[in-house]
Amino acid sequence: MMRILVTGATGMLGRQVVPALREAGHDVVRMSRRPAPEGDTAWRRADLATGEDLAHAVGDVDAIAHLASSPYRGKYTQQTDVAGTRRLCAAARRAGVEHLLYVSIVGIDGVPWKYFKQKLAAEEHVRGGVPWSIVRATQFYPAIDMVLTAAARLPLLPVPSKVLGQPVDTAVVARRVAERLADGPAKEIANVCGPEVLTFQELADTWLAARGRRRATLPLHVPGALGKAFRAGELTLPNNPTPGPTWREWLET
Repeated sequence: MMRILVTGATGMLGRQVVPALREAGHDVVRMSRRPAPEGDTAWRRADLATGEDLAHAVGDVDAIAHLASSPYRGKYTQQTDVAGTRRLCAAARRAGVEHLLYVSIVGIDGVPWKYFKQKLAAEEHVRGGVPWSIVRATQFYPAIDMVLTAAARLPLLPVPSKVLGQPVDTAVVARRVAERLADGPAKEIANVCGPEVLTFQELADTWLAARGRRRATLPLHVPGALGKAFRAGELTLPNNPTPGPTWREWLET
C-alpha cells in the first residue's frame, strides 16, 4: 500500500482515479486550492499557480498522481500547467517522493495548438524531476457530452465534422493510472485510447440519437495546420485501442 497524493482530485478524471486507488488499497490524499470539506482529513490545500503549501502537500507521500489542469485560461494556464508542474516536481524531489505520474494528452506532439504545447512543456518538467511515468489519454466521454450539451442550446449544432477522435471512458483511464502507479516509475509514456475512431460528426449524430434530441448540425471547417492535423487523425492511435465501452454504450448507460 502507498500513500498517494492526487492533484485535480475533484476534476472529471480525479473523481474516477480517487476511488480506483482506494479500491486498490492505497491511502489517498486529495489536493485542491479549496479548503478541506469539514471533517475531511485526507485533504491538502495547496496552489500550483503560486506554489503555496506545496511542500506541505507532498511532505509525506510515496507517489503523486498529477491530474490537475486549467486549460484555455490564458496566463493562468501557463502558471498552473507549466510553472505549476515545475513547482510540484521540485517540491516532490525535495520531499523524496518516489514516483510522479502525469496525465497528458494523446497527439500533443503533432498538433500545433497552444494548450498542447503547454502540456508538452509540462511533460518536460516531469521527465526532469523525480522517477516518473506519463499516461496520455484521448478525449474523455464526459467532456464531449458536456460540449455537445452546451452547443445543442443553439438552433444549429456546430460540429467540426471531419475532425477525427478516439474518445475514452474516464473510468478506463483511471484504472490505467492506478495500474501504472502500482507498477512503479516506468520513465516512459503509456497511451490510453478509446475502442473506436470516429469523426466528430459521428460523435454528434450518436449523441443526438442517444439523447433523443432533434438538431440539424452545422459542419465547421478547422483551417490551417491545426485543421490538417485534426483531420489527419493526430488525436488518435487506431492501432492502440483500450478495451472499454464504446461512445454509444457509454451514452446508453
